[in-house]
Amino acid sequence: MAAGGAADAQARFGHSVKGLLTEKVTSCGTDVIALTKQVLKGSRSAELLGQAARNMVMQEDAILHSEDSLRKMAIITTHLQYHSSKLSRPCSWNFPALFRLFWGGS
Repeated sequence: MAAGGAADAQARFGHSVKGLLTEKVTSCGTDVIALTKQVLKGSRSAELLGQAARNMVMQEDAILHSEDSLRKMAIITTHLQYHSSKLSRPCSWNFPALFRLFWGGS
């Protein structure tokens, strides 16, 4: 009977070990799934951060281009104001003197 009791104890021990291994494998599988989800989430975050950085560079370039355009427009406005003020004055040219100057009359 002692041999039967020992065999029975070994069987229970074997089932106990199998049960513990099954729990550990299940736990490890769950941990691997959680880790995979976290890595994917981190990867997506990095992708979104990279896209935000690219968008920021594009916006900065557009702002610099706009700034340059505004500077050029200010220069053109100044020139137009200058010419407009010249055109609004009455003409005081001496046409006979200009004619003699260009065509050599006396």
